[in-house]
Amino acid sequence: MSAAVAQDLSSSASEAGVALEAEAEPEERPAPSYPPGALPDAYPDKAKLLRGDIDPRELLVEVPESWASHPGMYAEAEALQAFGKMRAAAAREGVELLILSAFRSFNHQRWIWEAKWRERYKSGAFEAPRDLATHIMRYSSMPGTSRHHWGTDFDINALNNRWFDTPEGKPVYDWMKAHAAEYGFCEVYSARDGRRQTGYEPERWHWSYIPTASRYLAAYVEARDAQPRGFEGDVAAPQINWLTDYVLGINPDCLWTASDAGKGRELPLVLLRAAIEAEQAARVEQLCLRDEGTRDELLAWRARGFELEEDADIAARLMHLENCLGEPDPVLRDEVAYSGIAHILRDGVADDETLRALKGELLVRMAADAADPDGFSKPFAALVLSEVARTDRISPWMSSGERRMLVAAGAAYVRSVRDYRGFIEGEGWRHGLAHGADLLMQLSLNEEIGEGEAIVMARAIFEALMAEEAPALVFDEPARLARPLIILTRRGLLNEAQLSAWLDMLADPAPLESWQAAFGSEEALARRHNVRAFASALLIAASEEEDGALDAVKPGATRLLASVP
Repeated sequence: MSAAVAQDLSSSASEAGVALEAEAEPEERPAPSYPPGALPDAYPDKAKLLRGDIDPRELLVEVPESWASHPGMYAEAEALQAFGKMRAAAAREGVELLILSAFRSFNHQRWIWEAKWRERYKSGAFEAPRDLATHIMRYSSMPGTSRHHWGTDFDINALNNRWFDTPEGKPVYDWMKAHAAEYGFCEVYSARDGRRQTGYEPERWHWSYIPTASRYLAAYVEARDAQPRGFEGDVAAPQINWLTDYVLGINPDCLWTASDAGKGRELPLVLLRAAIEAEQAARVEQLCLRDEGTRDELLAWRARGFELEEDADIAARLMHLENCLGEPDPVLRDEVAYSGIAHILRDGVADDETLRALKGELLVRMAADAADPDGFSKPFAALVLSEVARTDRISPWMSSGERRMLVAAGAAYVRSVRDYRGFIEGEGWRHGLAHGADLLMQLSLNEEIGEGEAIVMARAIFEALMAEEAPALVFDEPARLARPLIILTRRGLLNEAQLSAWLDMLADPAPLESWQAAFGSEEALARRHNVRAFASALLIAASEEEDGALDAVKPGATRLLASVP
């Protein structure tokens, strides 16, 4: 991150957050020569590059002294070239931009981190390493995780947010807010405005060149050996969401999209989910039953109607219950964990930050490669996510990107379900397909969901029904899968042509020659049962709709029932 370091600054004034003096007339000079290649894609050892464990003289470009507070700084070539153009444009309008910090090596970041770690450790104010680490991480990154390791990010003019409200600083900040994006730069650690809830505190001085930084960020998420290590306090890393909350906890406007200019790189859903999964695997596991008395305490709390004390730590309570969702004990899993979470969420006492953290944990639990030895964890994660989605429907708190990500995750889960167990005496419910449908239903009811998301969900539902492995679904799954389609059709987000095309696909008996042949195969009979139950659910709903809002489902569903005797 961008903590002040005395040796990086040319005067004590800059350490206090005062703008460093610059030339009255900024020197115009030719752009430096740049090394070949599109880092980090062409670099053989990405882990070292991403962690800043390099000799900057070999890969980066030296910052011109007239652009910086002191000599000897280095930056990534494209980022520095873009900064030069931006600096010249600002100067023409009387705004001086001065680099205080650019590339920062792993060792340099370790020096910053360990100085703070030792100072605060000696104070005795923090009992646990995690608490000390998260305190430092308000403004300073763990070594190996700083964007400054990439040379794409610059701290400019001052290291104090208040300075940018002064008569000297406000014109700088106002100009950057108005024009930085024209040159590819973005304020990655923006204000807490409801869109950026995690990560470091706001830093008005920290600006990132996104066309290049996005390539580093994507490579960082993909890196298999990105766990912070090799410094005092690295023991806390597995206990902190250092990747999803900090490395990825940036201003959402700073995520590169395909419509942006330059050679940037998007972070597709598969990368983000992989990052969440990797982080979960590295974290210290918290058990549902922390000691012998925990079960009795949870049952007693359920008997009291899940009442909460005035000073209850809502986030901690939710996270404890979330850890019980994979429990083989049906009472703990269903009657305590799920019911307790649903009760808290429907009471509306969880704030946005807590809801966002809970959503992240549930997405990890529901991910395709997540461990689920007993088959309960994923379906109950989907069920609880339906309650999380409901909170956003009642009182919106997710960004549009978060909502789309949840739609994609829910659709992927519904498509992937291959454990079709419903209720088993002594074990309770698994019911993965139905719980996934419940998540899609809550999302379908959300007025912020549009046609694109509707198509994603509808395709997932039809793919689930066409799965060859599916047995006869006798625990109301076809009707539950029909509900999101009914809602989306009623809202006008799905039309007759789309629904008919999908339903006609269900009517195709292939690989059977005809549906009559289904009576000679248990698997084919199961498929027949499922598609007929689904079509019947659609037609029953349409017949009960008085205003014709569901007429679009009638032709395809009628043909399906006629085709599958």
